[in-house]
Amino acid sequence: MTTMQLERIHHVAVICSNYAISKRFYTEVLGLRVIAENYRAARDSYKLDLALPDGSQIELFSFPDAPARPTRPEAQGLRHLSFEVHDVQAAAAELAAQGIAVEPLRIDEYTGRRFTFFADPDGLPLELYEAAPGKDLEALLLELESALLLREVRASAARLEELLDDDFHELGVSGTVWTRAAIVEALRDEAFSERTISDFRVKRMASDVALVTYRAHREAIPERPAADSLRSSLWKLRAGRWRMAFHQGTPLA
Repeated sequence: MTTMQLERIHHVAVICSNYAISKRFYTEVLGLRVIAENYRAARDSYKLDLALPDGSQIELFSFPDAPARPTRPEAQGLRHLSFEVHDVQAAAAELAAQGIAVEPLRIDEYTGRRFTFFADPDGLPLELYEAAPGKDLEALLLELESALLLREVRASAARLEELLDDDFHELGVSGTVWTRAAIVEALRDEAFSERTISDFRVKRMASDVALVTYRAHREAIPERPAADSLRSSLWKLRAGRWRMAFHQGTPLA
């Protein structure tokens, strides 16, 4: 009996025919974060490492004269690549709005969850599979909002960029207007304070937009006193993932 214990899938490797087109598809359409990009001159090959929020990765390769992959009828080997999303219908609608053909939604006869298929620029079958029920929207957004108060998240540019939308901006309690890049830079060397949330409420503004309001308490540290504030955040659902698009803080006496 083997003692080897496989933990999870670390990455999936994909070979593309047109590197520029596939890079744009996986980074701009699907929103995957670039970890590293390398060109290997000896092989005339690009290698692009992309990350999903859970830490799993996709390696996107380009090789000259790579043969096309047979997809239909299905061939033996890797069948398709599946991404989990919170709302399959919203994610499919977002892809369709960008001109990407998406199959009609189906129901998994064994799990009861919704799923659908679309294809990357080379025809590789990609699946959107709905996450297991168990978290309602309020619980999910509380978890995401609370993550942004944690020391390890605030100190990580990668984690912040996964939670904050590309065009994120904040109106701070001091009146300062922050962009995503400015927030990431400012939190890098932050004098950290523990924070707690109370009176947390969620109002769904549309199928893909939610308004969050709550009261935040910041513990005192030598650099600054304790403080309370009223907070509001606007969360948007993009490609099946909720990301914060706007945040505002109002100080309380």
